[in-house]
Amino acid sequence: MIKKISGIILPFILLFSFSVKADVPPDAGKVRVKIDLITETTEDLADFRFFLDFYGDLREVEIKSNGRTTIPPMGGGARYSSGTFLAIPKNSLSGYEKKLSNEQANNLSKAIKNKEIAGVVELADHRFSADVPNGEKPAEVYYILKRGENTLKAEKISKETSNSNSSSQLIFPNSRFGLVVSGILITLAVLVIGVFAFRKVSKKV
Repeated sequence: MIKKISGIILPFILLFSFSVKADVPPDAGKVRVKIDLITETTEDLADFRFFLDFYGDLREVEIKSNGRTTIPPMGGGARYSSGTFLAIPKNSLSGYEKKLSNEQANNLSKAIKNKEIAGVVELADHRFSADVPNGEKPAEVYYILKRGENTLKAEKISKETSNSNSSSQLIFPNSRFGLVVSGILITLAVLVIGVFAFRKVSKKV
C-alpha cells in the first residue's frame, strides 16, 4: 500500500519541483532574454521535414528553402529553454501524416530515440534563452543549412551585437517570482495531502 501511495505522489512532487527549478529567476544584475532559432539556406529543402525535440516533446517546424526562417521559443521553463534541431528525410516518414497528431508525434519521438527512423540528422542543440548582464544583448546566432552527401549540415554563425536594451526580448526576474512561490506552495500542498492520505490508509489497515 505504501508503494502504491508513493507511486501516485512521487510524479506530482517531481513535476512541481521541475516547474520551480524552471522558473528560478536570473542572478542579480542579469536579465533573461529570448533567442530565436534562425536558419538561412540557398538549398532546396523540399525533401526534408524539420523538428525540435524538447526532451521528448517533439514539435514540427517549417523551414523555408532558399531563404531565412525564424522560429521563436515554444514555451517557458527549463524544458523549453533548449531543444535539438532535427532534419528527417520525407521518405523515412512515409507512414506519418503531413500534420502529426499528438499520438503520432509521441510515437515518432520514441522511434527517433530508439533509432528506428533512417536518416535523422541532428543539426544543432539550440538554446532559446540566456541570462545576460542588464542592458546587454546576447550574440546573434543563426545556422546556415547546407547539403552534403545526401544529408544536411548546419553551420553555426555567432555575431556579437552592440550593447542595448530590447524591451521586446527581456524577461525580468520579477515576472517569474510569483510563479516560483506558487510552485513551492503547490509542492508543499501535494506533500501534505499525501501525508494525510497515507495516515488514513494506515488507520484502515
